[in-house]
Amino acid sequence: MEIIIDEKIRCVKPIGKLDANSCNDLDSALAALPENNQDIILDMSRCSYVSSAGIRILLKAKKKLLAGKNELFITGIVPDVFHVLEIAGLHRVLHFEATVEAALAVIQAGSKNKPDIKDLSAGDHQLVYEHMATDEITGQLCLKSDILSYQELGFALGFGSFSDTSGDNTDCDDFFVTFENCSGILPLNPDMHPDFRIISNPDKTGLPVCEAISLGHNPTGSIKLTTPGILTFKQLNNAIETLREKTFSANSILLQVLANREKNKPSLSLFMPADAGLADLVKNNGMDHFQHLLTAIAGKKDFIGITFHLAELDLSEDEKSLQDIIRRLTFENILAVEAFNPGTFLENPMIWFFNTGKFIDGNSKRLIIETRPGSVFETHKQFLARMLYADSSKLMIEPLHGGYSAQTYHVTSFDHEGRKMRPTVLKIAHRDLIARESERCQQYALPYIFNNCAVVLGAEHYGKTMALRYNFVGIGGESSHLKWLTHYYHQSDIAFLEPLFDKIFLQILKPWYGQPVSKTIFPFRDHDPTFTFFPHIYKTVSDLFSIQADKKHIFVHELNREILNPYWFLKHEFARRRDWSMEYLTGICHGDLNMQNILLDENMNVYLIDFSETKPRSIISDFARLEAIFLIDNAPLENESDMADYLYFINEFYKKEHLNDIPDITYTGKHDEKVSKNAALTLKMRKYALDSAKGNPDPVPYYFALLEWILPIVCYSSLPVYHKRLSMIVSSILCEKVMAAI
Repeated sequence: MEIIIDEKIRCVKPIGKLDANSCNDLDSALAALPENNQDIILDMSRCSYVSSAGIRILLKAKKKLLAGKNELFITGIVPDVFHVLEIAGLHRVLHFEATVEAALAVIQAGSKNKPDIKDLSAGDHQLVYEHMATDEITGQLCLKSDILSYQELGFALGFGSFSDTSGDNTDCDDFFVTFENCSGILPLNPDMHPDFRIISNPDKTGLPVCEAISLGHNPTGSIKLTTPGILTFKQLNNAIETLREKTFSANSILLQVLANREKNKPSLSLFMPADAGLADLVKNNGMDHFQHLLTAIAGKKDFIGITFHLAELDLSEDEKSLQDIIRRLTFENILAVEAFNPGTFLENPMIWFFNTGKFIDGNSKRLIIETRPGSVFETHKQFLARMLYADSSKLMIEPLHGGYSAQTYHVTSFDHEGRKMRPTVLKIAHRDLIARESERCQQYALPYIFNNCAVVLGAEHYGKTMALRYNFVGIGGESSHLKWLTHYYHQSDIAFLEPLFDKIFLQILKPWYGQPVSKTIFPFRDHDPTFTFFPHIYKTVSDLFSIQADKKHIFVHELNREILNPYWFLKHEFARRRDWSMEYLTGICHGDLNMQNILLDENMNVYLIDFSETKPRSIISDFARLEAIFLIDNAPLENESDMADYLYFINEFYKKEHLNDIPDITYTGKHDEKVSKNAALTLKMRKYALDSAKGNPDPVPYYFALLEWILPIVCYSSLPVYHKRLSMIVSSILCEKVMAAI
């Protein structure tokens, strides 16, 4: 192998194969370059092969240079050689540049940022200060209640809470500090003990904050002893003040991280001088919590901060970065947390500084979230939105539907260059529901109806709340706007709706309903609403109608007679007959298919969302769900006269015994047009159900699916009492039919 050396630019160029026979020549050439604290360029543009022996020489050179905080730049590497290094995973370890000139440009730029080293004295001890920052630090202030991630806070101190309950942060008066992936807190309540948290994902873990001062992630510089020794905190602080006067601007803020490696009592502290600079910052920005703290400690303490007492803090010579220290903050290693207490003596201390005189409102750096005037988008929802929309600079959020168990929002987002992105839907609900929805979308929707269902772009949680970001395959771009099927249902006549429903059920959802499989079903177990969203139904009925679930019959004034109490039937018969089964056709069903879970764009493309209840069940379940919506939820009831007219129609409608029987439409009230539309859509659902069940007219599975959604209508806060009483009466009719049939 021939080797060309350019000492002026410290470039070594091997020509030929780098193998066991030639690797020692390259090793000698690299070692021959003077050790003058500079980088080395290895030009491999004419090296056609590298063996394992050659790789060892590259890693040896890399390690030696890193010890002096320098780099080995590899340039011009040919594809075959790069592939060998890539297989070994070394493409993530070694530093590659395209050409020697490109490497020189990087080296020249880096040379401007070489550490600025200063010698200091602390009594008889010699210290060295190393300037580390490549850019001036701009601090960030949190001036109002918010939830911030540990990544957003970085190294910070402030007032907040370890509570992760949803909603606005009203109780966040405890003093805290954060070390990127760790935090300590001093409760305001004297009955509560100081505590700490270790987190695994700083980007995704939130902390309720009402005021905070953050100095980011990268320290300005560090101080350490030139030789091991013991000195007092006062001596160290005097040296720091001397450095501060000579190096930093007057009244700048100086956040400090102190590692005390005292053998018997090691500790790590994050603190800030309670000086004029901090006082001015607090006063000028109206930071009341900090102001109260400074007033309380005036004349008593010179610093504010928190100390973590550790079991051990023994660092090897090559582990002295701040990140090495932070890795020592573990549940096993932290013994106690208290207000900043450096102790009298410091053994082999190291201290890092975050210094700045420039601060901005941190809110100006975060995702802009705009909402419709008068609508509320709480801080925990904002935090979830920031995590889910990290690719965006601005969101315009419009509430779509305040569902029973979730809130959904139409989101218009803009990228970091101001371009409008594809519209999405944000859904927020209990963590269990969203996690289940995300999982079932992948399991039951995407394999069958991918082009017409929501695609989950991400899911994030905070406490018990979780959010889901939906996108839609095939949607027409940034100008598209989604509308619920509900909109078309209310605005359109039956001539428009019938072909639309045919499209949804006979085309899009055909892979679900068109491939039924015969299985054993357990109707009483599968359709019990107290197992899902409505465990409180008995209390609701008692509070609303003074009806007790243990009473078998109840009197209803609308019919002027006693009827079977459907809530008795739910409580007692459903429980007694849990194991009653039957053979029936099953398929993948949405499980909560209402008109708020079907969206359409301006081209009438159809998209489904909300798969939290999606799973295999009796094939007719979704159709019965929509019958409940048409006939009960949307019944035209405004007064007692409407109720009387509608009950006559309902009683006649449910007299038929089989799915293939066509009920009589006997409505004679003033809402004939609406009732006719609802009845026509209901009969269409029954036809879909009959076809999916391959002509089986048995109404029992259908009645059970109806009961699952009609029984709990009494719990819907959005519906008037007329509809709730109607649901009670219809439930009674259905329960009697079930009892007669089984």
